[in-house]
Amino acid sequence: MKLLEAITSIKSAIDTSAEAKSDSAWKAAINAAGLVVQGDEKTGLYIDEEFVGSFGTFNVRVKHTCRDTSKTFSIGPDRTRVTLELIQDGKVVDSYTNGYED
Repeated sequence: MKLLEAITSIKSAIDTSAEAKSDSAWKAAINAAGLVVQGDEKTGLYIDEEFVGSFGTFNVRVKHTCRDTSKTFSIGPDRTRVTLELIQDGKVVDSYTNGYED
C-alpha cells in the first residue's frame, strides 16, 4: 500500500469508527496498511495503543486512547480518541483526530 492510499484509508476509517462508535473500521484499516503495534498499555480505566508503519522517508503513526470518565457517584461515558500522524525526520508533519463517547 502506498503512503497516500494508507493515509486516506485510515482517515476515512477513523471517521467511520467515530460515527459508528466502534473501533473495528480503523483497526481494519491500520492492519491493511501494514501498521504494527509499537506501544500497548491497558487497564480497567484506560487504553493507550500506538501503531506505526514506514513508507519510505515517512512514518505513519496511529494513537488510540480510551478513558473511563466516570467519577465517584457519577457515571460518565468512555471517551475514545484516534489520532493519525504523518511523521518525517522525527517531526509530526500533519495530524488528524476524531473520536466518540459511549
